[in-house]
Amino acid sequence: MPPAVKETIPENQSINFIEKTITVEFNEFISLTNLTSQLIVSPLMEETPDITAKGKKLVIKLKGELKPNTTYSLNFGDAIADITEGNTYPNYKYVFSTGSFIDSLNYEGNVIGAFDLMPKENVFVMLYDEFEDSIPKTKKPRYIAKTDKNGQFQITNISKGVYKLFALTDINSNYLFDLPNEEIGFYNELIQIDSSLTDNKIYLFTENTDLQYVTKSANPAYGKIEIDFNLPADSITVASLNPTIKLDIEEVAEDKKKKVFWLANPALEEKLDLVVYNNSTVIDTVEIELIKSDLFLDSTLAVTTNVGTKLDLNTNIQFTAVRPIAEIDTTKISLLMDSVKVDFKLIQDSINIRKYNLIYPFKEKTDYVLLAEPSAFTDIYNLQNDTILKSFKTKRESDYGNLKLNITPPFAEKYIVYLILKDKVIATRYGSKGASFTFNYLAAGDYNVKLIVDNNNNGVWDTGIYDEKLQPEKVIYYEGKISIQENWDNKIDWIIE
Repeated sequence: MPPAVKETIPENQSINFIEKTITVEFNEFISLTNLTSQLIVSPLMEETPDITAKGKKLVIKLKGELKPNTTYSLNFGDAIADITEGNTYPNYKYVFSTGSFIDSLNYEGNVIGAFDLMPKENVFVMLYDEFEDSIPKTKKPRYIAKTDKNGQFQITNISKGVYKLFALTDINSNYLFDLPNEEIGFYNELIQIDSSLTDNKIYLFTENTDLQYVTKSANPAYGKIEIDFNLPADSITVASLNPTIKLDIEEVAEDKKKKVFWLANPALEEKLDLVVYNNSTVIDTVEIELIKSDLFLDSTLAVTTNVGTKLDLNTNIQFTAVRPIAEIDTTKISLLMDSVKVDFKLIQDSINIRKYNLIYPFKEKTDYVLLAEPSAFTDIYNLQNDTILKSFKTKRESDYGNLKLNITPPFAEKYIVYLILKDKVIATRYGSKGASFTFNYLAAGDYNVKLIVDNNNNGVWDTGIYDEKLQPEKVIYYEGKISIQENWDNKIDWIIE
């Protein structure tokens, strides 16, 4: 059993409070665990109370002056436990008022991530009785609460009035929004609290700062240069300051926050000096120590494929090399269907320059052999591949399911639709107004559908900006799972309320 309260001096819920010391006596010896992270004092006091466990007593010593006619609550979370077995007294709260009555209004709800709609733990939810836009950056709130593991919060003992609401992951523990990587959530409008309010949702996000900068630079493999940025690097250009080295080949990274280059002659220098431009403005200079040629031990070019014993229909065979390809001898690449050579196309991928797609209209339930002979691929350092030999069979049409998704939205903006299986985006579609989307050759499983309201029509999800009172773009999930079965067509009519 958790400890039980025997006596409290002054009594809990006291009014006209003027004391400096509060003593809570329990029926057994107690200890305090993680008090700093568990204790929530609302409203915030000028100085944090001095709180200690002495035998069976909890002693709270108040510091500084208390505000007149104000109800204070000290919520201890799970910090109080018995000293023998660690049984906690859940959410012990001591409340008192410096006025003639106890304020009793509550404001409850939950905080969720604006992009994934998942609950957010350890987020401060704050109410201000001053309304300037700069308040969350300059002053501490009047009332405060903290979310639990389910993202739920409860601000208690609130005085009737109008408030500004703000949520914050307070990284530096000062109750101020003063770091660019602190997640925030806010309401554009003031809230009127004249009764207890529940089921309020706050959407949390990290602002995209306009300041672009380099977060990391490296030479992770011989000849390969990587530069990481805090924002998408579409407007970034990089130039070499070494006259003997050029950034010969630029690779489009899947992560838009990265620039990747390959050097034709990396052994000419020990270090590479680069200048980084955002549009035409220099934002950084970078010095990278280069891997020496005597540490480059590769004697062949590693080339992998996506071919196993089974190949999905409606899929291309892909060759992916560890380095950019300088030359391909297609006469050394063969595809056999039931032991007979067939013609195919080999096309460089439009995104990954080190990937090549073998395009052929594969038949269902058919045996194939893929052969790439030695020296079929030659990279920029004149290394060549070893033999690639794969025997595989295509799946049957009946191994797949199909989905027709009809979406009827209540808004006019364009939107993005993601089909998701096991947290991986399987397909992306773009639409506006009422639209139908067809997804074929889907593996059996339970899928999720996620929709982003693309307010600015840029094809990606955008966060909010507090100073502009701009909320993050709305994310909507289809309620429940969409089940796809083999040899089955599923039709879903999604009418968004």
